[in-house]
Amino acid sequence: MDTIKANFQKISEQARQDHAKVEMLIAGGETISIGFSKKKLESFESTQSQVAGLRVIAGAKQGYAYTENLSEESLLRTYREALNNAQTVRAANNTEVPMVKPQPVQAMDGLFKPQEVPMEQKIAVARDLEEKCLSKDARIQSVPYSGFSDSLSFKRILNSEGLDQEFKQNYYSGYVYPLAKEGDSTKTSGEGFFVRSFGDIKVDEVVDEGVRKALANLGAQKLSTGKYAVVIDRSQFPMILQMLSSYLSAKTVHQGKSLLEGKLGQKIVSEKFQLVDNPFEITGSAVRPFDDEGAPSQKTVLFENGVLKNFLTNLEYAQKMKLPHTASASRSPASELDISPSNLVMAKGSADFSELVRRYDKVLHITEFEAGLHSSFKSSTGDISMPSSGFLYENGKCVGPVEQFVVAGNVLELLQNIEELGNEYNKPGSSKICPDVLVKPMSVAGA
Repeated sequence: MDTIKANFQKISEQARQDHAKVEMLIAGGETISIGFSKKKLESFESTQSQVAGLRVIAGAKQGYAYTENLSEESLLRTYREALNNAQTVRAANNTEVPMVKPQPVQAMDGLFKPQEVPMEQKIAVARDLEEKCLSKDARIQSVPYSGFSDSLSFKRILNSEGLDQEFKQNYYSGYVYPLAKEGDSTKTSGEGFFVRSFGDIKVDEVVDEGVRKALANLGAQKLSTGKYAVVIDRSQFPMILQMLSSYLSAKTVHQGKSLLEGKLGQKIVSEKFQLVDNPFEITGSAVRPFDDEGAPSQKTVLFENGVLKNFLTNLEYAQKMKLPHTASASRSPASELDISPSNLVMAKGSADFSELVRRYDKVLHITEFEAGLHSSFKSSTGDISMPSSGFLYENGKCVGPVEQFVVAGNVLELLQNIEELGNEYNKPGSSKICPDVLVKPMSVAGA
């Protein structure tokens, strides 16, 4: 017997008596996390979670409540709390908030492939990540951060329109950040992996790359202040896309908080910049066959040859702003409905890395943005000020690592100044899928 469905039908019937509509989002999963330190098992954690969030629509009003107890009594109590919250809010207008009706959803093969992997094999991956780093090079002093995770998650949505759908996914991830020391120079850098099959884990490749990065940064020099052509590494450009993503929400536009307001159909960035919201890209971490209202996922072209083609919408804002519905509703069981992208995928270019760094006499390759988004970015203006490190190239040859410099400018100006794109994407596991990006000379504050 499907207890969840039976309980929800009782809630839905109560909602009809209350002249309301109700939606229930259930999300949860299981994660095993393993970490080693100094060649000893330091952490072993197994967690399980399951949370139900109810959204009640009463005409133009919405209310929310959530619970970790999925019994009939608890869910009915949570429904009443959400209904009360809906009745007490003040609606901006009298337009009824719509609710998704049942529709076919595209099957996504390869998302959920649970495997019977012995625990000792998982522990061995975590152990080898640290031990192999330590034995790789005498300059590796320690591995401050390393770990392995086996994760399974699920999401189910039911509503009073008769919708009931679910999807599951599982994946394995890990990381290693060795600390290298030579003379007075000490540097930490690292590498990670994200795979959907245990057999695809390549510990040696992850270790080799993590150690290479840490060693390469030893002896970094301060960079002189000036203007430099910049190659933003494909591992770091996702932060730029994260800055842009908030402006792409129709809700943000409607609230007057988007720098892209009024610019649909206009060429506002470099023609090299092409961006698609693709929830079906299985190498990305934000795959989803349906959004958090239950609407079937779809690809959405956001920028084409530098032209802004679409904003992202959920059902409410598509109706409110008379825009195409892009199935971009986003929420957790404990939050209110919002709008966000799935996997943002940039188009690649045709240039390899050596071509990018030969384009100018001096090119700064940024391999690390060292501060968080909130301290580096002012969303109201788009201004950025990003402490960074990387490598300086002269006439296509690496001079050496550089550090303690700040890249300043504006995120939209940066996108306007994209000159060329690399021909390789960043590694799987990010919801922002990007190549290396060459940007015309920009201001850099250094020594």
